[in-house]
Amino acid sequence: MELFDFLDINGNPTGIVLEKGATLKDGQYYLGIHAYIFNSGFEFLIQRRSYNKSFAPGIWDIHLGHMIAGESSVECMIREVKEEIGLNINCNDICAVKRFFWDEKDRHIVDIYFIRKEYDLDKIILQKDEVIAVKKIAGKEMTDMIRNMDYRPCEYRNIVLEEIKNIHPMS
Repeated sequence: MELFDFLDINGNPTGIVLEKGATLKDGQYYLGIHAYIFNSGFEFLIQRRSYNKSFAPGIWDIHLGHMIAGESSVECMIREVKEEIGLNINCNDICAVKRFFWDEKDRHIVDIYFIRKEYDLDKIILQKDEVIAVKKIAGKEMTDMIRNMDYRPCEYRNIVLEEIKNIHPMS
């Protein structure tokens, strides 16, 4: 059973801890993390979500997860990446990009991270109930993928595309 700290609209803890899947009340939000992992060759590491996932089953996506009770956003991101694909992230690899506030209906706050990390696909260890495959894609392909993420708000996609352009102007 996973427990989540619920936040207010400003991203501050409310002191309320609920089980995953609990119905949120007005003024309650949960925090998610999105991690864009890329190497020095500007190749992004993406994962194919398990078919048993309730959100976006079987699609190729970035690394994402939710903050559990008592952890920080960065701790969550490091934990999720380690659990799902066995990759160790250290604080020097991380660039916090922006906190994005989803609309009122979804009650979702997302911290967006870019992580520059060398990785070896042969050493990735998949958490099979979460991830069924990984692959690397070129920066241009990542840009195209983000543009087509119609399940994410346009403003979110623009934030990520701008960060890619800032990191690698040729993308």
